[in-house]
Amino acid sequence: MDAVNATELKNRLGAILARAELDRVAIKRHGRIVAYLVPARQPAGHGPRRARHRGVERHEEERLVRLCASGDLRPSRWMRAGDRRLLAGVATMLASQPGFPRMRLLALAERLHPGMSTPEGFARWLETAPVKAARLMPMVRAEMRHAK
Repeated sequence: MDAVNATELKNRLGAILARAELDRVAIKRHGRIVAYLVPARQPAGHGPRRARHRGVERHEEERLVRLCASGDLRPSRWMRAGDRRLLAGVATMLASQPGFPRMRLLALAERLHPGMSTPEGFARWLETAPVKAARLMPMVRAEMRHAK
């Protein structure tokens, strides 16, 4: 569970609400917890949000590989590329690979989906990730070699 002070909540409401969609966030004032932001319940008949993720289609996978191999880490480009949570997880995955700019990728992941660059956030993403590093990374490296 994350904890933020009231001033941070006021200044970064959007990012903190995004974190609260995934897990409880404690709100502190003067060092004491005064409230919690909790994920909203899904309406009856709707499964958990994570259940919607499925494997990516081939054309989506090819587009994702091209994006990763391009070296273009502009947040605006990644934000237009599709599901921000998926892309934030992929950016975090790339950050763990040798030869990729770790800090820039982690900053990108955090911009796309706050909390993704934390071990807990990435672990939650890995539980339901529609892409696997064992498949994606060889494709990205091959695309990078081909582009040279």
